[in-house]
Amino acid sequence: MPIRAAKHRALLAALLLRRGEVVPTDLLVEALWPAHPPASAGKLLQVYVSQLRKALPERKIATIAPGYLLEVLAGELDAEQFERRLEEGRAALRDGNAPLAAALLRRALALWRGPALADVAYEGFAQEEAGRLEELRLVAQEERLAAEVATGRHDAALAELRALVEEHPLRERPRAELMVALYRLGRQADALEVYREGRAALDELGLAPGAELRELERAILRHDPALATPEQPGFVELPVPPNALIGRERELAALGKLVHDPDARLLTLTGAGGSGKSRLALALARAAATSFANAAVLVDLAPLRDHTLVLSAVMQGLGVAERPGETPAETLAGWVRPREILLVLDSFEHLLPAGPELVRLLAAAPRLRLVVTSRAVLHLSGEQVYPVQPLAEDDALALLVARARALAPGFGTGPDDEEALRAVCRRLDGLPLAIELAAARARMLSAASLRERLDGSLPALAVGPRDLPARQRTLRGALEWSTDLLQPAERDDLAALSVFAGGCTLEAAEAICGTNLDRLSALVDQSLVQREESGAPPRFSLLETVREHARDLHDAARREDVARAHAVHFTELAERAEVELGGPAQSDWLERLEREHDNARTALAFAARADERALELRLAAALGRFRYVRGYLTEGRLALETALARTQAELPDLRAKACRVASALAVLQGDYLGARRLAEEGLTLYRAADDAAGIARSLSNLGAILVADGELASAAGVLDEAVVRARALDDRRLCALALNNRGDLALTEGDWSTAATLFEESLSLLEELGDSVNVARSLFNLGACALERGSDDEALLRLREGLALCIELGDREDEAWCLVGLAALAERRGEPGEAAHLLGAADGLLDSMGASFKPYEQSLHRRVGTELTGALDPAALERALADGRALDATSLLDRLRD
Repeated sequence: MPIRAAKHRALLAALLLRRGEVVPTDLLVEALWPAHPPASAGKLLQVYVSQLRKALPERKIATIAPGYLLEVLAGELDAEQFERRLEEGRAALRDGNAPLAAALLRRALALWRGPALADVAYEGFAQEEAGRLEELRLVAQEERLAAEVATGRHDAALAELRALVEEHPLRERPRAELMVALYRLGRQADALEVYREGRAALDELGLAPGAELRELERAILRHDPALATPEQPGFVELPVPPNALIGRERELAALGKLVHDPDARLLTLTGAGGSGKSRLALALARAAATSFANAAVLVDLAPLRDHTLVLSAVMQGLGVAERPGETPAETLAGWVRPREILLVLDSFEHLLPAGPELVRLLAAAPRLRLVVTSRAVLHLSGEQVYPVQPLAEDDALALLVARARALAPGFGTGPDDEEALRAVCRRLDGLPLAIELAAARARMLSAASLRERLDGSLPALAVGPRDLPARQRTLRGALEWSTDLLQPAERDDLAALSVFAGGCTLEAAEAICGTNLDRLSALVDQSLVQREESGAPPRFSLLETVREHARDLHDAARREDVARAHAVHFTELAERAEVELGGPAQSDWLERLEREHDNARTALAFAARADERALELRLAAALGRFRYVRGYLTEGRLALETALARTQAELPDLRAKACRVASALAVLQGDYLGARRLAEEGLTLYRAADDAAGIARSLSNLGAILVADGELASAAGVLDEAVVRARALDDRRLCALALNNRGDLALTEGDWSTAATLFEESLSLLEELGDSVNVARSLFNLGACALERGSDDEALLRLREGLALCIELGDREDEAWCLVGLAALAERRGEPGEAAHLLGAADGLLDSMGASFKPYEQSLHRRVGTELTGALDPAALERALADGRALDATSLLDRLRD
């Protein structure tokens, strides 16, 4: 109820300003009559309180001596909400999450509807609070604009910053942000002019610009790379649908409200296969993306078969690296906690045991929203279920006509065609997938023929398995109708293609399924196979509903044969990739394995189910280096140790390799005890088999583990033997890696001369092989040796060359080590600010990938940090480290050119 009377509004304001407290009667009288209260003020106050109680029926104004108390729920007052969002926004900006900061501060300012306490601010009791709130409003505007600048929205912020500077010429924060925005837009002269104008305004009052504003001017004059726009975390963009969504406006409107409802943080879209859940969820994510400050991300779980890998798949979708010593749940929760993200998990029905993990993730991350598509309700606490219904008849007709005319422009234009097509839509129960399949026949059938064929096929088919819902029986019938129209070879191809998870190349389809381009194209034309437009070579995939149906087109024996051929193909591919990852094409092969990772997982699952132990060990071990480089540490090690547990003493050669590869994954996780156990078992098996190469590799691995664990004396003998054996084998790559590990020991021990000799020989061999990743590491190692010997020019040359190569390859671990070395050089040159920037950049890289320090690198990092603590005051050091964390690869390369 509106409160129109001025005295009632003043009384309410006085009670609200001291909410949660008993406000004495005399203070309320003074608030209502600040100058000359009437003799009847006490009685009038009682009347006003009584009337206010009626105007606020849901509020309780309690009479408690010596006055009154208005009960207000925590966070209910808009001023409280504003201040809370302001503090949350400022905290997000301090933490480097500029997109979230900007969003929170926009929401805070959106609560304002005019001047603070506009109706009562003239009253003495409200003036101070009104002034405080107006100051906070100005602070919120400044912070929001700073956040907008930090996200790179310089053009959008420019006009507001100019207006704010003109209105408040003595405030330095908006002036500084205006200078930064102009500089980043390439307008250095304008940025410096803004500084001069501010200095002149201060001069008139006998004041000078603050230290931060003066330093900003100097940074602009020297084109400081730290002024570059901070890099924001990159996410995989939401897929772009190939055509328009038809007939879901009502659902999208309802879901748009639900996805912003604070009580609906877990929203499950349920419905039969083919009802359009996935497409609707994608449309929802694309529509709501701008409302979520950090990201809207879709993770397709259809290819996944192991529910224990759900969180790992989510981490992959978000670009989150595993962290040594943490479970995926801990790492993911820590990463998501400070961010505002809409996460869509598509096709969850076969992974229901992982449901409780979603609840725990939501509990740990208050700004996370989950949208899940599933044929089954998840039955989780807090779940909001939204059943996705079939299309209404008019919408189903529009979909059928649109898709059909995309293939045959004149389809359905006859006088009786609309009724025939409406009958088709009714026959298909308005299921979008069934309608799309029917529309794919538009080039061959008229509207009447389409109706006739469906009427002749679906009645018997719709009976189907009686334990299926009616709509699912209809979809099954539509799928059977579509596949019955295929040629026998096409039908066999479709069934065989169901073996792939995550799609396949033409080459893989031909090799495993025996298909060819013509038959595959026919399946694409009939909407049974999807062609993925992005990427080269092109890939082909099946919708999950079609895939499930196609799988049943083969009998059990044929399914098993195709699955075995699939597993063998991807095992051989992984083994070929394992060899290529040591040469110049390693980047291309890493990307190829990334695209085929779901197929490799499926092949591993088949090998385990079929008790193909040799195949399982071969594939798990061949994937080891890929999983090491790309951070699938937990998954890779689990696959290897699961396969090892099934083999026991048999297959000693494969078991030895699996132990060696698993030990490398374990040491990167920081599990030195487990790594050593695995490496020693592999070494024992290689020795028993008298496998010279295996012995040398295992010794090299074991030595590196001992170095990481601090057992330097034991490591020396192991690595010396590894080098001797590698030389005897004349295996250049093995020799190079063994030399590198032995050099790492010498570096850790402080024997710079020995280390440099070993690293030089290793580098020479690696350059011959074209193994760029290990070349970059050798360059860092040589730079570190030169640094420790005091050869700063040589160190600078090596480290800069190594850093440039790391950035080109995306080798973040060695990039971080090079930055630590360059930070040490900058500190030695008397440039503590530059050193802190570089050290901060290294820290940011290591944190982003979850890597732990090796002994030498940790020692160097600690030494540089100690020197910087003495050279910079704590606040300046903290700022410089934070600025360094924001440096991107482009900024770092610019520094190399300076």
